[in-house]
Formats: sequence, C-alpha cells, structure tokens
Amino acid sequence: MPTDKTENFIEFIDCMSEMNAIIENQAVDSVFMLGDWNSHPGESFCKEMLSFCSEQNWLCADMAILPPDTYTYISEAHNCKRWLDHCIVTGAAWRSVVSAKVHYDVFWSDHFPLEVVCDINIIKPKIVPLNPNRNQAIWGERDVVQTNNFTECCNLKLKEIDIPRQLVSCCDGMCGNVEHHCIIDELYGRIVSVLRDAAVASAHVGGEARRGRPVCGWNKHVREAHSQARHYFNIWALHGKPSTGRMHEDMSLSRKKFKAKLKWCQNNQDQIKMDIIASHHQAKNFGKFWKETNKLNPRAGLPVSVDGVSEPREIANAFLDRFKVQSPLGPAASPRVLAPEGRRAGDAPVRVSAKQVAKIIKQMSRGKSPGHDGLSIEHLQYAGVHLPRVLALFYTHCIRHAYLPEELMKTIVVPVIKDKTGDASDKANYRPISLATILAKVLDSVLDSYLEKHLKLHDAQFGFRAGLSTESVILCLKHTVRYYTDRSTPVYACFLDLSKAFDLVSYDILWDKLYSETDLPES
Repeated sequence: MPTDKTENFIEFIDCMSEMNAIIENQAVDSVFMLGDWNSHPGESFCKEMLSFCSEQNWLCADMAILPPDTYTYISEAHNCKRWLDHCIVTGAAWRSVVSAKVHYDVFWSDHFPLEVVCDINIIKPKIVPLNPNRNQAIWGERDVVQTNNFTECCNLKLKEIDIPRQLVSCCDGMCGNVEHHCIIDELYGRIVSVLRDAAVASAHVGGEARRGRPVCGWNKHVREAHSQARHYFNIWALHGKPSTGRMHEDMSLSRKKFKAKLKWCQNNQDQIKMDIIASHHQAKNFGKFWKETNKLNPRAGLPVSVDGVSEPREIANAFLDRFKVQSPLGPAASPRVLAPEGRRAGDAPVRVSAKQVAKIIKQMSRGKSPGHDGLSIEHLQYAGVHLPRVLALFYTHCIRHAYLPEELMKTIVVPVIKDKTGDASDKANYRPISLATILAKVLDSVLDSYLEKHLKLHDAQFGFRAGLSTESVILCLKHTVRYYTDRSTPVYACFLDLSKAFDLVSYDILWDKLYSETDLPES
C-alpha cells in the first residue's frame, strides 16, 4: 500500500476497491487479506480502512484481538513504533479466526511477523456448480465485434476436427463395438470445448471487461459526480497534488460528493431496482420488465423453504422425490439393438448431412435457456461454416453405434410454480421444466426428420405437432360447437385428463411392437 500521505489517499482507496472487485468477481465467501497496509491506528489511512471494512462487512482481525499497544514496525529514523501490518477478513472468514499475535523476537527486517491462527474446518465448503465456467460461456448480450470474434475462433478450431481414425471402419453401417463409445465421448467433449472456449475468449473483445459488480443507479445518480471528481482530481494531480488551496479543496469536496452518492446507491440498491422495474411496467415495456425482474431475483417463484425444509440440498432432494418418475408397471427391460447384419437389403446406412443440420440450426428459435454446459442456439448459429459438418459427423456415429454420451443427455430440472397466488412452500404447487443441452435438441430434430417419414398421425391430433397448438384445437372446437348449436342440435363434450400418462407407458410393449413391425434380427 502507498505511504500514509494526503497525496496518496486516492491511490489507497483505489487499492482497497481493487481488492473488493477481485473478491466479487471470484464470488468467494471466506477471504483473508494480509500485508503491510501502512495504516496506523488513529491516522487517516487506518480510519479510511476501517470505514471501508465496515461498508463491505469486513473486519480487521488483528485489531479486534490484540491490545492497543501492539506494534509491527520500528522506525529507526524517527525512533517510533507503529502498527502497520494487518489481517483483513470477510465476515465468513472471521468465524475461523482463533487467535493473533506478533512475534517480537524475530528480526528479519524492520517489520515483526504478524501471525493469525485459523481453524479452516469451521469454514463450510462452498457448493461448486457442475460447470464453473458455465456463466462465462453463456451467450448473453454481444455486439458485432464479439460475435465476429466468436465465429473466427470456432472456425479456426472446428476445421481441424475430422472423423476419428478408429471410426473409419464404421462408415458402412451399424457398429456394435463398445470400445468406440469413448471415442464418441471424446468427439463430443471436443466440440463442446471449442464452443465454450470461444464464447469465453470472445466475451470481452472490443472493450475492457468491467471490474466488480455494476452499481444499480450509477448512470442516474452517480455518473455526473464521478466525472466531476475525476476532473478535479486530474487538475489537482496536474499541479503537483498540493495539500492546500483551491484545487485541493475542489478535489476533496467533489470526492466527498461522489462517495456520498455512491454510498447512497449501494445502500438503496433494492429500492432503485424496484423503481426501474416499476417504470418499465408503467411504460408497458414488458420485455425489459421481466428481464429486470429476473435480475432482481433470478430464483423468482422458488420458495425459501419447501414443506418445512430450508437447506438448499434438502430442498433439491425434496423436488427430486417429487419429480422422480417411478412407473407402477416396473422398470423396463434393456433396449435391444439391431445386429449389424440386421439391415434389410438395399437399405442405405444412416448418414446425417451437414445441410440437414444447418437447416435445423437456422430454424431454431433464439432466446431459450441454456443447458448445463451454458450453450444455447446462438452459439451454434454463429459458430461458422464448419460446425454443421462436424455435428453431422458426430450425430451419424451416435446413431450407427446406438450410443449417446452421458454429458449430452444431462438436463437441468427447474421447478416452476403453478399458482403464484397459492402456497409457494408446497412442492405440489410446482411443475418441472427440463433444460436439455442444445446439441441434444438438434439431435431430436434430426431424428424427427427421419420419423416423420414413417408416422401417420390423425388429423385430430394437435399435440406435439409443428404449426399446431392449443389455440388451434380450441378454434376447431368452437367452430364445431357453433355449427351444431346454430342448427339447434345439442352438443355433448367429454374432457379426459390423463394424469402422468407417460409414467404408465410400458416401454417393453412398445419395443416388442417396433420389432414385430420391422421383423429384424436382434443382437
């Protein structure tokens, strides 16, 4: 830290702000900051340090434990003792601090070692998400420069991906070699890594990454005061940083105004956010309204406790039991796989084309929630010309080996409240939404394109069909009812609600019917 002088005051504050930005960017709870703070009790730097700690809910561990006559430095030039070395801790880390002392019998330099003893076992381990860099890979809002850089990064890496040599022999048909499964896993991992690494690398291209968390209300309440403070500070620094006079007074006064406005914004974050949300709602700008609402509470609709439990892991287990599918018909038998020689004569081997994949990716809607890997359709649509070829290669071998990587099939299950006016703590008031990986969604569309050639659906089926919806069937029902009521004919309707119908499906019967229709040998 800089020396305790008036001209170094701004630099001292900047150093502490930088530490706070690092902590917030890393999203950690227990932090220890030890070193020579040049902050002697009762002097300006120490007062500012303690004030900053109070604002951030930090504590100076050594000053809270050691007596007032403690010192960590002896100045031979001025023949004085000073307490300059400190250990600043966050609130979570303070619980682990056991004791502190200064080793006055160690003469390594003019500073005496400050020792702080901590019981690390007291600190609860933080739950690490499955993908630590998931949030960094999420597409978010990107400008043209960032998007172009993402495309260039993907093109550079994806053009190097070709069919693995171990799978060359599988190009003629179905393959039952289970040793090839790990090759498919590696191919999938390589594709995902290219997309995610390119998304992270291009996130801040074209501009410097913002340090720390943005202050809500900065533009409206703080920006002007900050500009004035920087203006007077530059004038003051340009004239040699005088300790008195008009320039010093302007610098100090503008800095106090800036800090006051900044502190007011920090202390009233929730109110400012609510005012912004209310203004969007009043202006009927519902796009920004819901976006800001999710920022304010990304877990909106989720209860603080479910059926009396409040621990996150217990809540997750409660939803797991609620959403778990257990058919009363019992578990299905292992699915059977066609033998390589089971293909009918003249049947061409399954081969997914790059043109087919490119068409599917282009038609998919944007703005959907990403899966556990952080990837969304935007990543695929801007990944460049080589991605359809690589995905077509990957999907082809998945189908020919009757195998899908485990990471591809992972989903995030999000509880969504049914009745917002009902009991938010009742787990029965929630329905599950599964967020699949985007590569699995594209594969679903690929398989649909093949199945549609063989499916014969009744015209009265509206569910799970492209271009049709509940509005379509309601319109047909209304026209049908009106046709008969206009002719004085009674209309009788029967509404049947099949609760958890898919849980009661016997997959073994479906498999038997499928194989009886194909009449092919099994492996």
